[in-house]
Amino acid sequence: MMNSIPIETSPQQNHAVHVELNIARLWREKGKLERAIAGYEKVLAAQPSHRAAFLELSALLQERQDWNQAIALYRQAIDRDPNDAELHKQHINLMIQSSSIDRAFEYYELQRKELKEIEIHSSDLICCTVVRNELLRLPYFLKHHRQQGVTHFFFVDNCSTDETLTYLLDQPDVYLWQSEKSYKEANFGTAWLELLLRKYGIDCWCLIVDADELFYYPDCDRITIPQLCQQLDEKQYTVYGVILLDMYSDRAIRDTHYTNGQSFLEVCPYFDRTFYHRKYQNASPYQNQTIYIGGVRERIFGKTGDYYLTKVPLFKYTEECVLGGGQHWTNYPVHEIAKERGVLLHFKFFSSFLNYVRQEVIRQEHCGGAMQYCQYSRRIAKKPDLTLYSEQHSIKFESVEQLLQLGIMRVEQPGESLEIEFPQIAPINCDRPRPFWSTMITCHRPTYLAQTLKSLMMQAPDPTEMQIEVVVDGVAASTQAEIIEIVRRVGGDRVTIYRSSEKLGQPFIFNLAIQRAQGHWVHILHDDDWIEPGFYQALQKGIETAPEVGAAFCRHRGIADACQRWVSPLELQAGGVLENWLEKIAVSNRLQFSAIVVKRQVYETMGGFCPQADTIADWEMWKRIATSYPIWFEPQVLMNYREHPDSVTAEVIVSGKQMVDIRKTIEISRRYLPRWQTSALSQLALEHYALYGIDLAEKQLQLQNWEAAIANLKEAVKCSQSEQVQQAVARIFLETEDE
Repeated sequence: MMNSIPIETSPQQNHAVHVELNIARLWREKGKLERAIAGYEKVLAAQPSHRAAFLELSALLQERQDWNQAIALYRQAIDRDPNDAELHKQHINLMIQSSSIDRAFEYYELQRKELKEIEIHSSDLICCTVVRNELLRLPYFLKHHRQQGVTHFFFVDNCSTDETLTYLLDQPDVYLWQSEKSYKEANFGTAWLELLLRKYGIDCWCLIVDADELFYYPDCDRITIPQLCQQLDEKQYTVYGVILLDMYSDRAIRDTHYTNGQSFLEVCPYFDRTFYHRKYQNASPYQNQTIYIGGVRERIFGKTGDYYLTKVPLFKYTEECVLGGGQHWTNYPVHEIAKERGVLLHFKFFSSFLNYVRQEVIRQEHCGGAMQYCQYSRRIAKKPDLTLYSEQHSIKFESVEQLLQLGIMRVEQPGESLEIEFPQIAPINCDRPRPFWSTMITCHRPTYLAQTLKSLMMQAPDPTEMQIEVVVDGVAASTQAEIIEIVRRVGGDRVTIYRSSEKLGQPFIFNLAIQRAQGHWVHILHDDDWIEPGFYQALQKGIETAPEVGAAFCRHRGIADACQRWVSPLELQAGGVLENWLEKIAVSNRLQFSAIVVKRQVYETMGGFCPQADTIADWEMWKRIATSYPIWFEPQVLMNYREHPDSVTAEVIVSGKQMVDIRKTIEISRRYLPRWQTSALSQLALEHYALYGIDLAEKQLQLQNWEAAIANLKEAVKCSQSEQVQQAVARIFLETEDE
């Protein structure tokens, strides 16, 4: 954010400036723009850092399209405060708006040094680095990040005097620019990177790292950085933060010799176990991050240096993005910042560090007149054999898991980005024998209840083997009376009734039914579905064949207008335990609620249906169970699912809410899917349901239900924008135009 440079002014001067500002505003209101401009300039002449006058004058000049004068105004401000990121951002915007981006390249003295064709796609990851005399580190720096999946490196060389430039020109995946402009005047290099990303990297994921930094993250031994970016996309995150973790050896800095191409960690494998001294929440210029300060440099060189350890090196670049010097903060909103955290292992303290300190103290190109380098120099002068290693503080790097255990890295915990709960199901503590089955019919209307009950009563074993209960979901008194009459007429005293005093809805009514179930196995049957003869016999046979299973289900058919419309997939030719079931159920819901029975003990262990999944709570539950228990499949078609316009499903399909809940459910299941499968399975699920939503939209278009079609289409493309999805969307519009 634009900083104000404090200027000593008297009360009389402040009053005069305030008067001049109000006069300028009056001239502007009256349309006397030249006088208004002169007034604002008079204010800024008296107080160059007057923020209100600067912003109002800038806006006025832009309204008049007086680009050159507006650009000149920003350059004056940058001269006073060259490290204000927002000044540089707006300065670049003005040059692009008034002329072209080439004008900005010329101002920042950025020149291309090779002629390779640059082809960057939105799916590509760009690694950006500013270097000066980094030949020693570059071979291993490139090797590490290539192994992590980087294929496009953007380098800006700032007047190297070694062979850095020659080496980079020989690298096939490196695109190279050079600038002789002051590093400090380019906001510590970020103005250069802003230009490169503005020209080549809009909507791309970008990694900004220095040549002495290596990017690590949870699961970096399993997934590449592009795959990490894919996971962030799926969670709708645009920023990934890290801790800057200083690495060092157990020898004096002057004796820590590094050989070109050698692993950095071979030479400097140690870090401080307590990685920071102070942290500030809701900090940074945008009050959207936790800022960590201190670490080994504060321990050795003192507190004056203000050693910032928070960085945001990985982000999706947009035109609104502001790059801060050193990338220690971001202007993205807090809900777009990933909860997971990686590290940049920072390898500053090779023996070459001593000469580098001497040079930077003279050059004064770093923050605060090279304040930190002055601190380094003073400490080294007092102790030439300085070592950072301490038996009390130091620990040797072993693995990413070690950094997770120490809290330096972190993974997102369940419920962090979406508040979720899996309601507790209390176990049954009783000595009396329990039935094998509890069939719980959740009911909120009488329309189809008789058929549901009849299909059950035809095959129900005696009460010692099966509890049967209708759980009525808070209906009106007249409806309740009608339901009771049907239950008594069809089920007699064999069926009990429980009446909820209030309307619970899904999934709360399901959890109530489970809590009331007394049997070892629970079957929740909707009041508009019905089962075929042999349903319980077939599933009990499977359960007894494989007692380790946590759930069992059969095939089902969809019925509409008394006609069979579809039959669910044949998962196995003969009954048995499903292999790789999680990989299937995590991508799409392949079964209907009334077709599955679940061991009550599974609900007790895993929790009940998740309220945040709402209308898709059943699919969320089947995924959750599949992560921990084997599942039995019965190939016979033994359950009938009724499609009708009064169903809850029909209602949420038309409104588009079903698609919203599907996306939410995919987000919830990321908490417990195996980490090495989460990204791939979630991506497949999002694409599958994007296509499903487009299909729903097409059907609504055929019915000329425009509002429902648009609702489903909007939600579908929020799931995925894969090539297949884009083609499906294009097909809809082409068909609509033809009509």
